[in-house]
Amino acid sequence: MFNTEGEEWPCGSVGYVTIVGRPNVGKSTFLNHVLGYHLAAVSTRPNTTRKRWLGILSDDNSQVIFADTPGMHECKNKMHEAMEKTIKTSISKNDVVLCICDAFREFGDEDEMVVTSLAECGKPCVLAVNKTDIASKENVRKIKEKYLEYLGDIPVFEMSAKDGKNTKELLAKITELLPKGPFMYPKDQVADAFMRDIAEEIIRESANELIFDEIPHALTVKIDKWQETDKKVKINATVYVERESQKKIVIGVKGSMINKIKKNTCQKLREDIEKFIDLKLYVKTALDWQNKGGFLKDMGVVDND
Repeated sequence: MFNTEGEEWPCGSVGYVTIVGRPNVGKSTFLNHVLGYHLAAVSTRPNTTRKRWLGILSDDNSQVIFADTPGMHECKNKMHEAMEKTIKTSISKNDVVLCICDAFREFGDEDEMVVTSLAECGKPCVLAVNKTDIASKENVRKIKEKYLEYLGDIPVFEMSAKDGKNTKELLAKITELLPKGPFMYPKDQVADAFMRDIAEEIIRESANELIFDEIPHALTVKIDKWQETDKKVKINATVYVERESQKKIVIGVKGSMINKIKKNTCQKLREDIEKFIDLKLYVKTALDWQNKGGFLKDMGVVDND
């Protein structure tokens, strides 16, 4: 296989890896850590990830293409249904499944949804027991044994996605399970998303960190304008909520909250883009948007095919 410049792609262990787990187990934290890049939205709140992101990790001998997926949970609206479809599609199409569980929480209904979906998927699976830096050894043992009751004899790694403990060993096992073939992306590419798409997630992440308790899951973001020069990126974005009362919360007294969201977003974007960020945020109401298929397609939560 050749790239666009007529050069032959390098070959090695190459394939797609679906990351699955219940909400808030650390899937996005893991992905951002191994990539060394702020690709996926990270929050202490569940259901932060809504879209299927591809994160690309390459070295001289391998290219691991990670698909971060939303956390598995009970479907309550059309957005949740779309997220569930994304997970199932990713598992069926990809080469390896990385299942991440949370050693700091007891095995529950959402964990059972995860293992049930994987037990008969027919794909090589690796289990990563996360948050071992804060969980007791007994809790680690219990969650590991419970998952393996369903998943059988598969490789298991105890890790901390936050500080990177045992992630190198985990990556080595994943690479070992991948098929051999030519690279699918340039070695220096770390994502399949445009920076403006990632910026939408970072704005939403910044808002969730400040006002999730007041507006759980009812907030989404769309970039309206993106102009980039050598030194500056000018961004206009709209924050959508479902009710007028939520709009007032996002704006805050005399614009105090929206200004905090803007400040936090600019700090994060500067780390990735390394340019001056000129960000303008607007707030609009889109009534019951989580149940409107057309709106979800426009936001990229529902596939257009």
